[in-house]
Amino acid sequence: MNYKREVIDIPNGKGEIIRFQMNDQNSLTGQNMRDLGEILNEIKADNSKRGVILTTDNPKFFCNGLDAENLLSTSRDKLIDEVGGIVILFGELVKFDKPLITEVTGHAMGGGAVITVASDFKYMLDGKGRIGFTEVNVGLPLPGSFIDRIKMCVDPRYWAEVCLEGTTYKGAEAKKIGLIDEIAPTPEEIRKIALKKLETLSKVPQAAYRATKNTLNEALIAHLEQYKKDTTKSFEQPGVVDNLLEAMTALKEKRRPVFK
Repeated sequence: MNYKREVIDIPNGKGEIIRFQMNDQNSLTGQNMRDLGEILNEIKADNSKRGVILTTDNPKFFCNGLDAENLLSTSRDKLIDEVGGIVILFGELVKFDKPLITEVTGHAMGGGAVITVASDFKYMLDGKGRIGFTEVNVGLPLPGSFIDRIKMCVDPRYWAEVCLEGTTYKGAEAKKIGLIDEIAPTPEEIRKIALKKLETLSKVPQAAYRATKNTLNEALIAHLEQYKKDTTKSFEQPGVVDNLLEAMTALKEKRRPVFK
């Protein structure tokens, strides 16, 4: 099972804690991304559920992005379905109009950073874990939907290094640039912050919260379909697939990639 779900009692209803447990790095495949989207849509339709906390019990990885083994075993004509799955999941996260809180207690690279930035509130362990949009470093153009969201929270002075360099940040650094809202020294403290926030948000009238969140994300949501098409086109650019496969092979072989 890729996700462990725990229902908790909060004011005015229930909440859910969803723990990632995909593999040893909590990496993403087309299937487990579709699974998470379906879980979110189920919770979205359940009026008794007031919000979600995304987390993991993995002490090292919150989510380490796309699964290298899965990509290398996927035929070239199906790769866009696997890689593009993160764009679709991002859309489901943004359209989830109830409180969405993420606890980053380990590395959150690529897709892990995407999941984090799509959340309403983002808390990170002040430890060795790093977060970053590393897509460009494996040969993938960063989708416009991710960039739009980054611009909503990150200090403009850091847009270039976040998007164009794929810079990775420790908790305190991520908080400084606006990528993370708060940091704490232990997972237990992170949980206290997340639960307190979820309990506070559950007291806000649900209809008002949902309508306001949808309005806040309205411009981004309106462009999701176009961004999906743009991602497909960017994937067809010369060298993109070859560079991605080289990056995944190098990761598997524990060497530096040689890009075209």
